[in-house]
Amino acid sequence: MQLGWIDFSKSERNKVLNVLDMLSEAGTLDELGIAPIRDGFANRFFPGTSTIQTRAKYFLCVPYAFKEIERSGETSPNRMFKALSAIEKSCGEYFVARDPKADGIIGRRALSLGNWVKRAPTDLYWAGLRRLGIFVGGELSVAEYIRFMCANNNQKGSLKNLGNRNDAADENECDDNDAGKSLYKRFWDIPTYTRNWQEGLTLELTSAEAEFLKEQVIKTCGDTMFAYILQNSFTDITELNGIEELEHGFIEQFPESIQEDYAVARSFSDFVYVMRVLFNIIVSDGQNTEANDEWKLLEPDLEEFANIDIDDIFERLSLAGHAALRHFLKQAQEYMRTRDIDALKECIIKREVHLKGVNRAKTKHPGEFDTTVWFGGKQLDYRFNNAKIIIKDIFEGVNNHAESE
Repeated sequence: MQLGWIDFSKSERNKVLNVLDMLSEAGTLDELGIAPIRDGFANRFFPGTSTIQTRAKYFLCVPYAFKEIERSGETSPNRMFKALSAIEKSCGEYFVARDPKADGIIGRRALSLGNWVKRAPTDLYWAGLRRLGIFVGGELSVAEYIRFMCANNNQKGSLKNLGNRNDAADENECDDNDAGKSLYKRFWDIPTYTRNWQEGLTLELTSAEAEFLKEQVIKTCGDTMFAYILQNSFTDITELNGIEELEHGFIEQFPESIQEDYAVARSFSDFVYVMRVLFNIIVSDGQNTEANDEWKLLEPDLEEFANIDIDDIFERLSLAGHAALRHFLKQAQEYMRTRDIDALKECIIKREVHLKGVNRAKTKHPGEFDTTVWFGGKQLDYRFNNAKIIIKDIFEGVNNHAESE
């Protein structure tokens, strides 16, 4: 079934299009569909992180919560999900009670209304827990893991009931305990877990947690910016305002392979920024003052911005399956090189229509949006500011331990 709407004014169309954008996967942050490259570089620089993660503590709280429900012996997936949600909600309540204004508390607004979030910490951190080797059960989803846990608990219960309790009962109890330990080792590498982990719970990492996360990143993330920053205690990097500031005496301290990726990623960001400026000029029908001012600065150097190796980027990031994106970027590159601005604008419009359709494409409705609003992001951050928060939490936990000695 297809849905539509009747718009009686430009302002109503504007509101509906903005709502639809918020419901879409790309949202307003990726109007031109360059996410595969943006995320590809972000994953090379800061694996295990995402833009929806808030604090490092949740890398510990989520597995702690799972350890709690593992110990319950629950055999119903629905009840296990409810128990997990209750524990995660209680963590949020602890954090709010301790410091209501602390940054990064998941669900703070929902809790203030007596509710809980639809996307809990488990959903936001699961991929990172797998990537950092904290969850060691392979590529299982949360639902698959919980179903396995329940089936395993059910099987253990059945075997226990079938066993002859008159024959060495103590030995049977020992086997049950060993089975629980085996399950723990199979799915989680979380040596900092204790049964009283919720006592005095705070968003700050304990020294043991910070050291564990630091070593885990170094061990599992290899030659990445994330691991190298932690391994070499580059604490000053947490004071930078954006990834571009690494050029101020920092990037030279990284291995050559990271420097090369960084240079390519920054050049691609400049290339995309030209198109994002034009995008805002088109959408505002030439009325966005910020975009117009930026264009005046960028236009003299279009050939330089176009001087990137698109094929190398796709090979570097293993993006063979994104033919439409490659075609779009190569077309835009050619129009920049030849300074065919009208063709470049048309290329941008066609790309957005291809991604969203005519009705939702902002560039097909120029002048119908607030001309003071910037759409589609600016320079690419490659998840730097999100990872920086995680890194800062780890450094602070490690430093607190060092200061206490």
